[in-house]
Amino acid sequence: MSEWNCSTPEERLSKWKNFRDGISEVEEEELLNNVAQFFADMPVGSRYIDYYTPASWPTPWEILYDKLFCANTVSLLIYYTLLLKLDGDRIEMILIEDDKDRFLVPLVDKKYILNYVLGEISSIEEFPQVQVIEFFRNEEIRTLV
Repeated sequence: MSEWNCSTPEERLSKWKNFRDGISEVEEEELLNNVAQFFADMPVGSRYIDYYTPASWPTPWEILYDKLFCANTVSLLIYYTLLLKLDGDRIEMILIEDDKDRFLVPLVDKKYILNYVLGEISSIEEFPQVQVIEFFRNEEIRTLV
């Protein structure tokens, strides 16, 4: 069973904080790789959020504290982590669809997606089957403050 499932809310929050502290001084490529790998083993269940109401999406603290784990909330955790480490203008959340499903992924520099291939940074151009359904502006998503 995942370490994320077997821990207390405080342990999950502490693990995320310690991770963020540990990537403060790394180069950007390493940062993106570390973020992709850190969240790759998070458990996922049924979809928790409504794609089209970003103002209602949970904050990272709510996701971790309440174990609101689904593929989309893991993408949100990645998005929020990157927002704390990179210029916010470079990061967006997008709703994508492939031949199997529809889900949220963070997009960096309008090119790189995380949480599409677990543990990896992918160029969106690598996946011609991926269609972008919607872009969500940072102002639409609940802030970290």
